Amino acid sequence: MPRPSLFSESSENDRAALAGYRAPRYAAPFPVVLGPHHAHAEAAALRWAHAFGLDRTPAAAQRLADMGCGMFSALYCPRADRDGAVLMAQWIIWLFLWDDVFDDGPLGRDPAAFEAALAQVDRALAGPPGRAVAEPALPIARALADLWGTFHARAPETARRRFPASVRVYLRAMADETANRAAERIPDLDSYLRLRRVNGATRSSIDMMEGLQGAEVPDSLRYGLYGELRAFASEVWLWSNDTFTVRKDLHYRNPHNLVLVLREARGLSLDDAVEQAGHMVEQRLRDFVRVAERLRELVDLPADPHSRAKDAVLRGVRVLEEAISGYFRWQENTLRYRRTTSFLVPGST
Repeated sequence: MPRPSLFSESSENDRAALAGYRAPRYAAPFPVVLGPHHAHAEAAALRWAHAFGLDRTPAAAQRLADMGCGMFSALYCPRADRDGAVLMAQWIIWLFLWDDVFDDGPLGRDPAAFEAALAQVDRALAGPPGRAVAEPALPIARALADLWGTFHARAPETARRRFPASVRVYLRAMADETANRAAERIPDLDSYLRLRRVNGATRSSIDMMEGLQGAEVPDSLRYGLYGELRAFASEVWLWSNDTFTVRKDLHYRNPHNLVLVLREARGLSLDDAVEQAGHMVEQRLRDFVRVAERLRELVDLPADPHSRAKDAVLRGVRVLEEAISGYFRWQENTLRYRRTTSFLVPGST
């Protein structure tokens, strides 16, 4: 089978398209809220990363400097307290470095190597923290074990139960990507959209965000409208993220990007593909607003089950709204997505 044009030996067309590439600007109808602990969270989380050796390679050091973990925490999870802000910054460091090793480095193209690393990362989440299990060898797995222990000690029971399960869903979805990466094969649009719902760690990030900001929505309400709201928020983040990572994904020959999938599936130019992806984000944001408004109506209806958890549901809606507007602001400004040159390839971590 010939390789798709996206990964042809000649990249002249891609270089020409990228010369004028601009990601859409997204506007959420919610205020941006900035938490007060971003400087402290940044410094503390970077010390934590150094203590676990997560910055030991030039590529990792570059990515840590580029991401702005403290600002991400303050914009995405603005109502967390000081320690919670640090924990969210640590989580985003862990998530981005693990994601980068998979997306841009060797693990995403070597199923056997990925499964070996996955076993260690999975072990970091095995049971309650402190239970006698063999310490993982990989620094990034040891860092996750430490992070999980910190979160477990302070989070409510619902978040403690949901977070490791959501992380495992994310990790299993990554395993499904390795064949596409190894073959440099672009998935079809429907397959990609199904995969994207679970391969971006948004479920676990929402679990942590809810746990750190007191949004304890009962299990009985998580598979109806509130679950739909979470799913819509996830797609807003993930699809918009794809429009910001086109340059990086082309550089690292990563086929899992909505813009590149649309271009391949519909025979579009890069500019037309990003325009369509932007319209999809805007439509999903309208879907989110519609469901959020409906939830605000239902909590005031005594006969509706949402009314029995009114405070939790309203808090959950609010933290998701703030996370969307905050993520848009961070995404537009982080050097992680504005870098155009000097990409360093990550190794196993």
